[in-house]
Amino acid sequence: MTNVVDIIASGGVVLSASYPEFADVVARLVDTLVGRGQLPESLRDAAIAAVCEREELSSTVMVEIGVSIPHARLEGVDGVIGAMAVSPDGVYQAMTGVPITIVVLVLSSPDLAGDHLNVLAGLSMLLQSETVRSGVVVADGDSTVLELLREQSART
Repeated sequence: MTNVVDIIASGGVVLSASYPEFADVVARLVDTLVGRGQLPESLRDAAIAAVCEREELSSTVMVEIGVSIPHARLEGVDGVIGAMAVSPDGVYQAMTGVPITIVVLVLSSPDLAGDHLNVLAGLSMLLQSETVRSGVVVADGDSTVLELLREQSART
């Protein structure tokens, strides 16, 4: 299985991100994946739709820690890919007064259900640390974010 930090490192980190709606965050992270060559541009709209539809079925927000891990499995995705957006003021509001400060988008091939679930579980465990979350949201660069995540990953 691919390391969850490596997935984020390959997909990208968007710092000080703030968007009015959940779908805007998803679009930005999908665009980041496209821009970094992780996702074919031809899958852009399908990826956004798949993630938003999946979110409507069941929210991926962990309100108590301000984290969301939206995800979907989509034909044409090579492996498991992901990107992260962070902001101390909230990447978006899950509801009025409930800022989500860390969003990690995960996409995978439909035939990788086990890997997909393992990555989601790994991200959830990694982001349980208040120290990691508070450091990530104020990081001054993606290398700092990745360093914090790698340190925590080595501990768990």
